Amino acid sequence: MESRDPGLTERLRRMAERALELARVRLELLGVELQAELLRLFGALTALLLALLLGVAALLMLVFAALLWVPDAWRAPLGAGLGAAFMLGAVGSWYWAKRQLAAGRPFAASVAELARDQRALEPETEPGARP
Repeated sequence: MESRDPGLTERLRRMAERALELARVRLELLGVELQAELLRLFGALTALLLALLLGVAALLMLVFAALLWVPDAWRAPLGAGLGAAFMLGAVGSWYWAKRQLAAGRPFAASVAELARDQRALEPETEPGARP
């Protein structure tokens, strides 16, 4: 004689499953928001500051190259070359910042664990049985 009602057990299991699903969704949302804010503020600001500094350095080098354009054959090309190198660094920093904003997913391990817990609470189906 079974004293526990199978319907009650099933209802408790479904409630736990729904609670885990809700926690997983909330954790994913938190992870997405945290990722967006941290990457946007820290990574992008750092890379954009570097791009700004290198851009200013490139502008200064190009101005100095124009001002130093004298018969001495190496001054102007050297200044222009350094200015171009700094400009390439600024462009590279810009693309690096964009890549940093697109990469990574915080709390991925926690979300995976909650998904595994949810699968563990799902009812086991017998082979050949319809879900």
